[in-house]
Amino acid sequence: MASKEEIFEKLNDAVLWGEEEDAAELAQEALDSDVPPKEIIKDGMSPGVQEAGDKFNEGEFFLPELMLAGEAMKAGLAVVMPALLAGLGEEDEGGGTIMMGTVEGDVHDIGKNICLAMLTAEGFQTVDMGVDKELDEIVEAVKKEKPDILGLGSYMTTTMVNIPPAFERLHAEGLTDNMVILSGGVAVNRRWSEEVAKANGYGDDAWEMIKLCKEIMSHPPESRVQAAENFAFSDLEFKHN
Repeated sequence: MASKEEIFEKLNDAVLWGEEEDAAELAQEALDSDVPPKEIIKDGMSPGVQEAGDKFNEGEFFLPELMLAGEAMKAGLAVVMPALLAGLGEEDEGGGTIMMGTVEGDVHDIGKNICLAMLTAEGFQTVDMGVDKELDEIVEAVKKEKPDILGLGSYMTTTMVNIPPAFERLHAEGLTDNMVILSGGVAVNRRWSEEVAKANGYGDDAWEMIKLCKEIMSHPPESRVQAAENFAFSDLEFKHN
């Protein structure tokens, strides 16, 4: 039987190169080897998709390759998530409720799926709002779920313009009084999130988003917006590329 390290190396490669079937089979092999689901997600799959993202940012990968990596990650998550959820105990819960989705016109779900999976693994209650959500759908979802944190994302410059109106509508309807609003996605950057979208925070990738959400939920409700803005936007010139 292959060692955990060998399985992880193959699993990372499968995700990086968009090999869905191999990713699912290797994820199952890791589970069968009694590797904890959280570890499989964090160390067995996430590095592969993170490398794909790095290659995309460096111009080595284009959107089709990035999407293939996301689909392979999704295939692995489909295997691992039931085991992860079954193993979560009460001591793992209570991190807060986080809802994420993409705005109208944007059907890309790679980043959203990775973030939600990793946040679930960290003990957060997560709600997948889905993709291509119109303003009314976003408002209704927030009213129904009442999340502590809402993250809206965009993978395309043509759809990122739909994030600010969504936040404005949520403010106008008084739904942000006890909710932190975050923006993210390939099309979005830190400065735009603060100055244009008027978000409370921004995550450059899933791992930064996890750190941000943990920071937010470590504060009482009345201090969370300020905590998010301090974490994401203080020293903006240094953080912005």
